[in-house]
Amino acid sequence: MIDASRRTQRNGLRVAAVPIAGLRSVSVLLAMEAGQFFEPSGRPGVARLTAQGMLRGTARRDARAWADALDGLGASARLDVGAHAAVFSGQCLADDLAAFIDLIAETVVTPALAPEALEFVRSHALADFEEAKKDTRSVADKAWRELTYPAGHPFRTRSIGDEEVVRTATIDEIRAHHRNGIHPAGSVLVLAGALDADRAFEVAERAFGGWSGVDRLNRLIGPVVLDGARRRAVVVPDKTQADIVLGWPGLPRTDPRFTAAQVTNMVFAADTFASRAGQVVRDELGLAYYVFSTISGTAAQGPWMVRMGVNPENVERAIAVTFTELKKIRDGAIADDDLALARDKLVGELEVGRESPTGVAGMVLEAELFHLGDDHLYRYPRELRAVTKDAVVRIARELLPIDRYALAIAGPDIPPAR
Repeated sequence: MIDASRRTQRNGLRVAAVPIAGLRSVSVLLAMEAGQFFEPSGRPGVARLTAQGMLRGTARRDARAWADALDGLGASARLDVGAHAAVFSGQCLADDLAAFIDLIAETVVTPALAPEALEFVRSHALADFEEAKKDTRSVADKAWRELTYPAGHPFRTRSIGDEEVVRTATIDEIRAHHRNGIHPAGSVLVLAGALDADRAFEVAERAFGGWSGVDRLNRLIGPVVLDGARRRAVVVPDKTQADIVLGWPGLPRTDPRFTAAQVTNMVFAADTFASRAGQVVRDELGLAYYVFSTISGTAAQGPWMVRMGVNPENVERAIAVTFTELKKIRDGAIADDDLALARDKLVGELEVGRESPTGVAGMVLEAELFHLGDDHLYRYPRELRAVTKDAVVRIARELLPIDRYALAIAGPDIPPAR
């Protein structure tokens, strides 16, 4: 049972505390609405540069001193930028919670953002771009996004951003993004593990009570609708495997159809053993080294992608078989056992997540970020189990059209279909 207590600070920061008996540590997640969706228009990559720069020293100490203080606690921490949020995640012993939260607040609220810090993270980002150009998964992902999303859409690039933006971003631009984009209103702090809720709220108030910022207006993104089948093949030299991304623009996490879409995703291709495409393409026919699909939960239409790693000679057949399995779902040819397995898999993943403080914190964070309701964690398993075959068919027909999709292939030259 997950029993979360909640409190909102005067500055708008929402704090959720989840005591879990029998533990000695606490998992901490601080999510700031500063991911791709909230980047300055036309400047993809600024959010990631800012987040990485925040870890390169604070107003109080340089990067090495901050890392030494973290090591002194025996704690771990990282800051990642995703489609929706920049998330500071970490874990510490219960006795060190106050000191650990102070360290997080120090780097979030008062980063130094020195010019040399920008150059350090920029050099690493540019190296990542060069590596990505040689990686067939990354190349296929990049091509698929360019096929799917129009110029200016926050999801047209991967979270690393655009290479030219990363190359030209200035320290003033990074500082402005921190000032205007990293703010308490819209941010969520989740603490789960060996803690007392009231004490946790006191620690959070002391660390973040002085954090201020301007709550920006919501970003408005128009709907994305593909007008037909779009396909691109990119040759990556010296590769023997092809990577495929097939997909559609998905739906926002707050869309009431999202739960049914998750079950549809599992029935279709989300898992090798619990989905139709996974079983047939990989297991039965041996056409792919891996098959899996993901549906993004964010404020807009995040990617709904099927990914496959395939021998180049099997590319066209693997794609055709995947569409065959999708057509069966759209036609209602879904075995009761397949639907039950998909629902069981998703509910089982929730149950596994409840067994660790990090998993608990992640579930609470999602509910808080997207305002899914205080009782979301109790309703969610029941809602998954309540998804019917008709609902799955309806989602597949509405959101996974077989004549309007984007398909990207990256690898060696693809032999013509036989």
